[in-house]
Amino acid sequence: MPTFQQFKYKECLPKRSLSALPSYLLVKPTAYDEVLLLRLLTGTVDFQNTISGIKFTQRINYSKFDFVTNRLVSAKSVTDIFKEESIKLTSAEQYYKNCVRFGNRNLFKNLLLELTNYFYQKEIKSDALAFLHLYRSIELVSYCFPLYFASKATSYEKTYSSLKDFFTKVDGELNFFKKFVHEHLFNNDPTILDTHLKISVNGPNSSLQEQYFKALKKLCDDNKNIDFISSSPFTEIVVTRKGLNSLSYDLRNRYFHLLTGDFNHNFSSGEISEVNYFYRNVNDIILNWLAQIYFKILLTKIDET
Repeated sequence: MPTFQQFKYKECLPKRSLSALPSYLLVKPTAYDEVLLLRLLTGTVDFQNTISGIKFTQRINYSKFDFVTNRLVSAKSVTDIFKEESIKLTSAEQYYKNCVRFGNRNLFKNLLLELTNYFYQKEIKSDALAFLHLYRSIELVSYCFPLYFASKATSYEKTYSSLKDFFTKVDGELNFFKKFVHEHLFNNDPTILDTHLKISVNGPNSSLQEQYFKALKKLCDDNKNIDFISSSPFTEIVVTRKGLNSLSYDLRNRYFHLLTGDFNHNFSSGEISEVNYFYRNVNDIILNWLAQIYFKILLTKIDET
């Protein structure tokens, strides 16, 4: 099948920062897809859709819990993620070279494209479609990330045996991914999962804001895997990060399906009107959580390279 380049990526760092960043971390035609993913998720890249011609910037840094906007972009915005874990940039370079040699290219090529599409749809205010690209990203990594993590884990035998057990006892790849995140990835720091997360609810008017609040509250009330903490009608819902995987699945299933039998209490278009505004409340929170999972795996693997 002929290849098509949907997006072109462009370096956004000022000249004074370029010399402070190793060559392999720069945005250029020969950059590794996983490096471009790093730059995308740290909010340090510009890109353009080759069909519409729309140019846009990505300046939100999802490597931070409760993501922040980069007021100034610099080499520090990129390298901080390694320095916080005392990882040498030479070790990171060796990791990226190994990724190319040992066959993770398709995974990161596809993930980069899905998440770039997320930002593109977000830019043009098509937030429901942005969510679909975000959800496709979750589906893409649901088996790949756990196996990717296990391939070089220090306790490989123990990790492999446990993951193998998941395959036989867990129903579906998304639940497999959730158990991996809860029981392996963050098992040494469970406070990450239990941290309270505030979801601010906004809408174009008070009526829709109330509607969105009630829809999100219903999702939390109906799912025992979502730890609901509190709410402030009709402006805020507080949950724990532990429930974000389940919330992501329900946000997809309860709106993008419209089955009405059994226990399929799915939302009609009347219950969630102007759906782009609705997903605008949750998209970046979910992406931040996916980015945290990815960066945890990335740093673990670089540290063991």
